[in-house]
Amino acid sequence: MMRVETGEVFVGEIPVLIFQGRLFKQKLYLDRAVEIVLKGFEELRVEVDEDIRVCTGYVLSRVRETLHNRGYKVIPSRIVGETQRAAEEAFVKSLVEVGIAQDLHDAGKRRFTSLLRWVLEDLQNREKFVKTGWPAWERKLKRSGSIGTSS
Repeated sequence: MMRVETGEVFVGEIPVLIFQGRLFKQKLYLDRAVEIVLKGFEELRVEVDEDIRVCTGYVLSRVRETLHNRGYKVIPSRIVGETQRAAEEAFVKSLVEVGIAQDLHDAGKRRFTSLLRWVLEDLQNREKFVKTGWPAWERKLKRSGSIGTSS
């Protein structure tokens, strides 16, 4: 999260494990997102009268609801600019921390395709890095084996 006016940043991460198996089915990632945001609010000393822009993604749906219920003015937003850059930097740092090669850090769709190829090259040892709970993993991505190539 970023306080755009001051450039202050707080980074939290939902462990990949929470997006897998039984934990994914329990939707624990929604609660974990709330915990992370509340910790960030505490650390950044966010006041209830500040406008709060929250990404419109599903994973943050409970965050938006919780903040609204606590009296914050929540503005569902598309995350761009400095906030997006800070999120991208945190993501790349997390890739490096788990030992994923530097050359896989291209932005956007290219990064996704590169990372998916990397996982599929050694699925048995690398699937642990994937959010396997989403239906697209089993139905489409895992079975593709040739992502981004012509059929």
